[in-house]
This record gives sequence, C-alpha cells and structure tokens, in this order.
Amino acid sequence: MKYPLAVTKKLIDVYGEDIALGYNIACSYMKTILKSTLRDLARLKNLTGITPSFHGHSHNRLCQVFWHPMYVEGIGKEDLEGCECVFSASNMLASTTRLCTAFHRVQDIEEHFLFWDEDKHVESGQ
Repeated sequence: MKYPLAVTKKLIDVYGEDIALGYNIACSYMKTILKSTLRDLARLKNLTGITPSFHGHSHNRLCQVFWHPMYVEGIGKEDLEGCECVFSASNMLASTTRLCTAFHRVQDIEEHFLFWDEDKHVESGQ
C-alpha cells in the first residue's frame, strides 16, 4: 500500500482540502489511510473516499450507500470510471498490434488515442 499512500499524500499536497478520492476499494483504502501516518492530514484536509459506480454494486448495501458517488454530495454525475472506459476501448489494439514492429505499435497506439481525444471533444459539443 505504500504507492497508493504516496499518491494520496501528493494529491493532498497539490489540491489541498475537500478532495474526493475515487478508488475501486475506497471503503477498505480509507481504513488503511486512517491507520497510516496520513490519518491526521486526511482528517484535517477533509479527504473523502468514493467507490466508483461500477465497483460500488459489488459491495454490500451499507458500503454502497456510504461510498457510492450517487450518495456523496459534490460529486455530480461523475461515475469515476473514466480510466476503465479508456482501457476497455484500447483493448482492441492488442489484436492489431501483436505482430507489429515496435515503431508501428507505438504509431497505432498514438493514433488510437488521438482519435479517442477528437471523438470525445466532438461528443462534448465544444
């Protein structure tokens, strides 16, 4: 757990107070934070843990109600699954890049994410 704790410390240092930290196992991770040297800092800066929407439903009902983004004020419509969506969409690259040269593999990955960015920009209506 030292790397997630180091990342959490950096987030608190950079963003300060009232951070909502989305993590697949936020319910367990917040217990870890409260047992670590970050305990006082996390309480002082009002750090909140949130289990992303998709993962929230795999937990028990009490866990869902307490940690699910739908029930946490200030989260809005964010489901905290952005990375999961990006990784899922990039899975199709495996079959097309498996036999490529290193140069063409990097080129294909870069093209995929350039298109992803453009596509999301168009969807945003801006």
